[in-house]
Amino acid sequence: MRFPKGRSSLQNAKLEFVHLDNILADNKKERASKISGYLEIIYPDMVQLLYLKKGEPVNAGHFSRTERKQISISEVIDKAKKSTTGTVSIYETPEELVDMMLAVFSVKPVFKNLDLSNVEPEKLFEKLTSVKFDGFMEIRRGVDISYVRFKEGAPVSGYFTWKVEGITPDLLKAALKAAATAPGAVIVDAYDKLPVLAEHASPAQIELFVKAMNKLMAEMRNIAGPTLVSKTIASSKEAASVHYPFLKDFDSGDEIKGEGKIVTTSEELGKGFAEWMDNFVDSFRIVLGKRLDGIVQNALKDFRFALKASSFGRYSKLKDLL
Repeated sequence: MRFPKGRSSLQNAKLEFVHLDNILADNKKERASKISGYLEIIYPDMVQLLYLKKGEPVNAGHFSRTERKQISISEVIDKAKKSTTGTVSIYETPEELVDMMLAVFSVKPVFKNLDLSNVEPEKLFEKLTSVKFDGFMEIRRGVDISYVRFKEGAPVSGYFTWKVEGITPDLLKAALKAAATAPGAVIVDAYDKLPVLAEHASPAQIELFVKAMNKLMAEMRNIAGPTLVSKTIASSKEAASVHYPFLKDFDSGDEIKGEGKIVTTSEELGKGFAEWMDNFVDSFRIVLGKRLDGIVQNALKDFRFALKASSFGRYSKLKDLL
């Protein structure tokens, strides 16, 4: 898959010679590197993207000829570190483009797989104008993917993988008609929503909650024993997973694990762990009473400022103990 490209700060570097952690760290530290756009890793059979906002990876995607899906940031980084083939590039783009690239994962299209060899671009634009279409089109031309933003039925911006002379309706219609030279040559999907970029929880944020929960479990094992704690952590996770299904992706054996496969926002991550930890602590409340507050405070003391600053600090019943 090929996507619209802005100014490149790194282009086609061989993955085996790139230290990805250093690149991402530089993006966070250096003002000039704090770009919005995407980091693209091209493998022989797929493309994986890290979407960047002011230098921070905030979301991730996986693309191949047969599928496209959101994946965790850690999954992209871990695969890159283990791979010896592939190239990595970083492109600065408007955040609007990143929003459109991400929206296709979560927004239901108004229409899908419209073949422009069967539909005149003139008729398509007439329809979009008549309904005052407000959204965007994704245009697939072989492995190339381009995007056009519409407001009130008119195109206002475009991001293309091939040369298009301008964004006016007449120029766009001419470009699409010229490209639709055979069945399947140009396929269009349209989306009438452009949600604000949803930022994934970072690996560091996930690690915070995992460490805090593991510390609390360790404290409780000293009092209640490992068997009861293991059963309680599993049942409390099951109850919280009804509202926060991503919790199912955390392994909850002797220790909580799951950093490499979690896909959720930082807001939902904090809320999910708040419910999970609340359930876990409440299970011991009748037996331990007020003594339990001291145990929780001792377990979370090293994490209290970070937990309080997150959504956990707004939603957990334990917030007054932080």
